[in-house]
Amino acid sequence: MKKSVIFVLIIVTLVATSISCKKIIRNIFQGIDADVPEFSVTIPPIPIVLPIAIPIPISQPFNLDSTVKANTGGVFGANDVTSVKVKQVVFNLSDADSLNNLSNFESVRVTFSSDVKTDTVTVASVVFPETYAATVTYTPVNSPELKPYLTGSVLHYTIFGKIRRVTTKSLHLSIKVTLRVR
Repeated sequence: MKKSVIFVLIIVTLVATSISCKKIIRNIFQGIDADVPEFSVTIPPIPIVLPIAIPIPISQPFNLDSTVKANTGGVFGANDVTSVKVKQVVFNLSDADSLNNLSNFESVRVTFSSDVKTDTVTVASVVFPETYAATVTYTPVNSPELKPYLTGSVLHYTIFGKIRRVTTKSLHLSIKVTLRVR
């Protein structure tokens, strides 16, 4: 009887310690802003305005564990993460001019999937201004939860762009995504 009471007390102590450690980690790890590696695409001149959005698929490697460790000095890793959401997306045309800039595009929608979660989720849906813009920053109001997508090693984006006016030269678009990791 005495041995079973001691055994139960040890188990209760271990469980309580485990729960306390998780609470401590949550209180210490308040989250980080982590930049996904910036990706770029060259948009060729577009001589006609199509009534549909044109898809551009992009894939890139990503390691959540390495990103969290790099941003926390190795103290925390992917196992300490409870949530990953898009904080902001920055669209930038490095060679914009008065006739060829983001105002030539009506809108862009970015969908996301990964090698472990292949269903897609929309992470950005932006309507560009009708006046000159070389850079547009999008901050989502309700970002979807992305953690289930980030347990793999390859991210897949599809950018759907809808044109407003023709473009007369190639444009270099870079997209920088900042994630809020908690």
